Amino acid sequence: MPIVMNFNNAGSTADGKIDGVGTIMGGVYGRLRINGVCTVEGDLEAESLEIDGVCTCTGSVEAKSFDCDGVLTIEGNMRVGTADIDGVVTVKGSKIEADEIKCDGVVNVEGEISADVINANGKINAEAIVGDRIKIKSYWKTRLGRLLLLIGEKVNTKQSVVNLIEGTTVELRGVRAKFVNGHDVSIGRNCEIGRVDASGKLYIDPMSRVDEVVAAS
Repeated sequence: MPIVMNFNNAGSTADGKIDGVGTIMGGVYGRLRINGVCTVEGDLEAESLEIDGVCTCTGSVEAKSFDCDGVLTIEGNMRVGTADIDGVVTVKGSKIEADEIKCDGVVNVEGEISADVINANGKINAEAIVGDRIKIKSYWKTRLGRLLLLIGEKVNTKQSVVNLIEGTTVELRGVRAKFVNGHDVSIGRNCEIGRVDASGKLYIDPMSRVDEVVAAS
């Protein structure tokens, strides 16, 4: 079925809903909902972006609010205010910037995630995560697992993998990282950490492995 685009607010920042299979040009939108299989050529900017289908953007994505229950691949960078991710988001650029990220799905980025608040009960794979309050508790949902198999996505089903995690408060479970820096740090079960540096409170679950610890005396 060819792509079907329904827009309103013509003459101003348009709201749109996209169904079917096809390609659209990037641009500036109000509320944009993508339910089909869609390629966006160029940069995409929206007040509100909702992905329920499968979407590839050849540029960067910017939105004040972002909700993903489907699969989104971005060739550039991503900048959002708030993000609610229950699907799979892959960013091939160097960074994701956000005020707040809630993730019960999977986020893959080849560079850095920078957000004030990160609350993940899914999977996050990144070079670095920097923020104020960072909570990652890796969890694998059956529905999401079936979705990943359907699109041929290979994901470590046991752990999130991040080289550097740096925040004021950091709480981890099921994470593999080289460096973890923070004021208050909690390393829960199923973690493999190279070095932990905590200037405040520190907890390490006995079922996790930490090679080096630098803590306040």
